[in-house]
Amino acid sequence: MPRCPSQNLDEAGLDDLVDSLAKLDGPADIAGDWPADLWVRLVAEGAPRWSLPRSLGGQECDRITLLKRYARVAEGSLTAAFILTQHDAGVRRLLAAIDRPVARRWLDAIAAGDAFSTVGISQLTTSRRHGDHAVLAQAMGEGGFRIDGLIPWVTAASRADLIVAGAVTAEGRQILFALPTDRVGVTIQPPFVLAALQASCTTEVTCQGVVIDQDDILAGPATDLMANISTAGTGGLETSALAIGQGLAALNLLEASGRADLAEPVEALREAWNRLRDDLLACATGSPEAATSAVIRGQANALVLRLTQAYLTARKGSGFLRDDPAQRWARQALFFLVWSCPGPVANAAIRDLAGLCST
Repeated sequence: MPRCPSQNLDEAGLDDLVDSLAKLDGPADIAGDWPADLWVRLVAEGAPRWSLPRSLGGQECDRITLLKRYARVAEGSLTAAFILTQHDAGVRRLLAAIDRPVARRWLDAIAAGDAFSTVGISQLTTSRRHGDHAVLAQAMGEGGFRIDGLIPWVTAASRADLIVAGAVTAEGRQILFALPTDRVGVTIQPPFVLAALQASCTTEVTCQGVVIDQDDILAGPATDLMANISTAGTGGLETSALAIGQGLAALNLLEASGRADLAEPVEALREAWNRLRDDLLACATGSPEAATSAVIRGQANALVLRLTQAYLTARKGSGFLRDDPAQRWARQALFFLVWSCPGPVANAAIRDLAGLCST
């Protein structure tokens, strides 16, 4: 197994990665197609292997390291970070089921660079696009299931070899399964037309009479299989890290402007960013005094909106041009209001926008 290219990735290497991603992000946003250059750059640094164990040829980054790297990637390109974290969300679920042969086969293929994974489980967590039973699993003989329905939000589906997907049985129990994108009955729809992150090629995947064997099952059937979003979902601290990273890009340029009239608000924004970063890392390390993941997500959502809109405002009309990063970051920051955003966090944001104090 070749050595992971990111084995010795240091801060200077991360800085170079951020700079190169930042140069590619604008053209990718305007084109709206699969951002091959962004993904190739991530692969060159071994990013798809960051979360893989060393026994599979990966770097086996701990969670703190991963969160920091996700934030740096998002600082350069939220599109690239979004695609990477969806890939890694699938990898995490495969690793959780590594004792099952199907998981090990896919992990070996991913480690060898022969497969790309993504995840389609929002219908079991936060999405209500097609109701609580968007994807149904009908039991068949010998532990298999017939899968029917629409997997609502699948990033890079047209590029993926594997979707780690979820479904609900007639009894209301949940299953996770490995779904090859070339399986009979699987149809990948054209990408959604999104307000931002169009190049992520996020779309719906239709399942019509898709047969999965017992060997394809990764977890379940079980009640509330996805209750622990920190390990099963794609939100949590990982999404907050992306917000922190993108917010830093805007904050750095605000500071770099050197405008005396912005000195006080920029200092306040920097202090808020530092506090949030420290809170996220404290939560990730399990500090008993740390804020919860949900609280951090709400604060991250609010801060990335403030930072990107502050930079857009400072840029004035120039920031509203299509090729200026200010407008792109402001649009992309809206992503955090809707992607894997738990109900309580969303409700708190609406109350805040309404000027109501949440208790």
